[in-house]
Amino acid sequence: MSIQSRFPLLNPQSISKLPPVALKALRVVEGTLAGLHQSPHHGQSIEFNQHKEYSPGDEIRKIDWKLYAKSDRYYVKQFEDETNVRAFLLLDASASMAYPDGQEDDRPTKFRYSSILALSMAYLLFRQGDAAGLFVFNETLRNLMPPRNKPSYLLPLSLALEEESPQGETALFPILQQMSEVVRRKRSMLVLFSDLFVDLEKVGPLLRQYNAQGHDVILFHVLDRDELEFPFREQTLFQDLEIKGQELQIDAHAIRPYYLEEVQNYLAQVKKTCHEGGIEYWQVNTSDNPEEILRSFLLQRSRSRRRAV
Repeated sequence: MSIQSRFPLLNPQSISKLPPVALKALRVVEGTLAGLHQSPHHGQSIEFNQHKEYSPGDEIRKIDWKLYAKSDRYYVKQFEDETNVRAFLLLDASASMAYPDGQEDDRPTKFRYSSILALSMAYLLFRQGDAAGLFVFNETLRNLMPPRNKPSYLLPLSLALEEESPQGETALFPILQQMSEVVRRKRSMLVLFSDLFVDLEKVGPLLRQYNAQGHDVILFHVLDRDELEFPFREQTLFQDLEIKGQELQIDAHAIRPYYLEEVQNYLAQVKKTCHEGGIEYWQVNTSDNPEEILRSFLLQRSRSRRRAV
C-alpha cells in the first residue's frame, strides 16, 4: 500500500522534494529523548557550549587541560544537551475554515489545506525522532491527541483529520488558556493553523505569553484568495458561516475598495502583534502549493537557526 493511499493528505512526491534540512526549534526546548534540538539542560553531546570554573563534585574527565595550561586554573567543559521537541499542532475547525466548500475550481477548503500542512509537518518531525500531537478546536477542544514520537502515530493523526468536519464558532482565547495547562511543564513547539477570525486584543497577549515562557510559537494564517482579493462584482448575498442566520446583501463592486483596505489593515495588525510577541508568522493563501509553503518555512527556519547560533 502506498503512502498516498494510506494518508490521502500526504503527497509523497511533494515530501520528497522538500529541502534536506531538519525542522529544528528556534527556541530552547525540553524533550524526553535524545534528539536534534537545543536543551536547557547540560550534558554530554558533540556540541560544545561553554566553560565553567571547576567546583568540587564536577567530573575530572571534563576538565579542559589545554585551558588549564594557559590560565593555571581549572575549568570544565559544558555541552549542549540535545533533545527531541514536542510539537503541538493546533487546527482551527470552526465553520469558517470550511470555505470554499463546493466551489467549481476544486481548490481545498482552508481546513483541508491546514490539515495537509499539519500532517506533512508531523511526518517530518516523526522522521527525525521528534514528537507531534494534534489539537482540533472550534468553541472547544474537539479532538486531543497528545504528542508522541512514534512514526506509526501518523496514521491515527491522518484518520482524525480526515474525519473532522469544520463547524461552529471560533473560541481561540479559551482554547489557548486551556492549552497553557497542557504545555506549561515543558517548553515546546506550538503551531497554530487558523484563519484567525478572532479578537486579536485578547488572543495576542496570550500568544506573547507563550513566547515569554520559552515556547517556539508559529502561526500559519490560512486564508482563501476570495478573502484576500474579493473578486465579486455584482449584488451578492454573503452569509456568516459561523453564526447561522447572519447574512447581508451588498453591491460587491461598490464595497470592494473599502473591504480591501480593511483587510490590509487587519493583516498589518496581525503581523504587528506577531512581531511584537516574538511569534513566527506565515500568511498562507490556499491557492499556493503547500509544498512551496513548507519549503520556504524549512529554509527560513534553517537560516534563522544558523544566525542564532
